[in-house]
Amino acid sequence: MIPRRRHLSAAMLLAAVVAWLPFAAGCGSATSVHPAVGRTVGNLPLVSLADPGRQPPTFVGRVTLLNFWGTWCPPCRRELPGLVRLADRLRSEPAFQLVAVSCGGRAPEDMATLTELTNAFLKEAVSPAQRSAIDPWADPDGRTRMIFSASFGFDAFPTTYLVGPDARVRQVWVGYRSRDEADIARAIVAALKEAAQAPGPPAVR
Repeated sequence: MIPRRRHLSAAMLLAAVVAWLPFAAGCGSATSVHPAVGRTVGNLPLVSLADPGRQPPTFVGRVTLLNFWGTWCPPCRRELPGLVRLADRLRSEPAFQLVAVSCGGRAPEDMATLTELTNAFLKEAVSPAQRSAIDPWADPDGRTRMIFSASFGFDAFPTTYLVGPDARVRQVWVGYRSRDEADIARAIVAALKEAAQAPGPPAVR
């Protein structure tokens, strides 16, 4: 079982996120059922733009917000700072991770250009205090986008998947609406509560 000390820490953190929710834009309703819901996300060939030698993210044992975005995409530019604010609120929660995949719109990617544009946008749009809450990822040869196009209904930017600790997709948000920020936060809180109550060791970074 998860140690009681760990569980209490998670409960306090989740309470802080819930308290923050009324300040998020809008109060949208639950996401409608998407064909990807229930599908299992396996290992993905992603590359960290901050540290190319870093191992790709894993999904089992973590609550993951997997976001496909691009600096060229106006709705993505509006959405991503809110996701980073949320990740910053959950920075001390080891069971949560934000995997934001910066996409240049074509494959294979020009990695030097993609890195430059991504870092420039994050410097402009994200406060210095929150910048370390996001470790941007890339899909160099487009294989991850091909997998998600074929099996997870990915056909628009931005698209955001909430993946549970069993690596199964829980909810999906396609495009961006101001109310989505609060809706996503509520869904993450619910998934983290489930993870904290489930048997097994706590997730580690």
